[in-house]
Amino acid sequence: GIYIHIPFCNEVCIYCDFTKMVTKLDNKIKYIDRLLEEIDNNISYFNDIDTIYIGGGTPNSLPLNLLEKLLIKLNPYLDKTKENSIELNPELINDDLLILLKKYNFNRLSIGVESFNDDILKLIRRKYDKNLVFDKIKLAKYYGFDNINIDLIFGLPGQTLNDIIYDLNYFKDLNINHLSYYDLILEDKTILNNYINMHKCKLLDDELLADMYDYINKFMYEAGYNHYEISNYAKEGFESIHNLKYWSEEEYLGLGLGASSFINNYRIKNKNKLIDYFNEFIDTKEFINEEEEKKEFVMLGLRKLKGISISEYNKRYHSDILNDFNFKKFIINNIIIIDNDYIKIKEDKMFISNLIIGELI
Repeated sequence: GIYIHIPFCNEVCIYCDFTKMVTKLDNKIKYIDRLLEEIDNNISYFNDIDTIYIGGGTPNSLPLNLLEKLLIKLNPYLDKTKENSIELNPELINDDLLILLKKYNFNRLSIGVESFNDDILKLIRRKYDKNLVFDKIKLAKYYGFDNINIDLIFGLPGQTLNDIIYDLNYFKDLNINHLSYYDLILEDKTILNNYINMHKCKLLDDELLADMYDYINKFMYEAGYNHYEISNYAKEGFESIHNLKYWSEEEYLGLGLGASSFINNYRIKNKNKLIDYFNEFIDTKEFINEEEEKKEFVMLGLRKLKGISISEYNKRYHSDILNDFNFKKFIINNIIIIDNDYIKIKEDKMFISNLIIGELI
């Protein structure tokens, strides 16, 4: 899989800790030229890929001519892949953009909606309302996009369980095939963290967050969606092929500012400051030994509701996962179960998966 990072936004959301910035057009032009150089340097990897994912930032904050310049470079590979995804902000979706994406064989859209509550959208600095979201998704369907994801967030300051019910009912009305519903993680270098420190708002308590998560799982199951990863739900056949690579410890190449790669047991991290990236692509390159890779395989694999294939682990590492990791306590307490070939966290315990995985590894 290939991941390509576009770090530009028209406005920075208060919770966002991704590599992103608001900048002038000259920097965007220079960045795309530099990104094309990095693609050329890694072009040999493009012969054996089945997904391309353009994320951000806000990829559709690029002027269309710059976005097309990138797509022209990728074009020889875009019709050979199973899945080509791009992240979009709804207010920047228009006919010209969708026509361009169709022209270059993009078949999956991931739209950052975050909430249908207009007051919450104002709080997090989003420049649209719920009616616009419906209009833009209707437009995307008109142009033939049937593989659409939206992102929502729960745990934002001021949210209630009724807000979650409200958001889910609007999601259901959209009649799309995928939902990523993330719980808010408070990161240090964010505007929201400053708000919390200045007592302008406060985070929700864990009990309410757990109730929200339980409700989301129940609602999505009853609506006919497969809960296949902690935060992800899909109709049958619409699971994200690209993102499953991360959770299955498969190889991927990350290109662009701050992007990460996992290739030949090396974890490679790109420069995350624009001025540095213009001079040199790679920041760090770390060899992941087998013991560390085993831990990552377990950590990432247990994010999937299906869990970890015991036989795949044993074949990959010539070792027994049940001997390598101490699952006994979690199995006795009915937190982790073995289901045929798979070892997995029970769905009603997924909300505390970070604690479980942390103790395991």
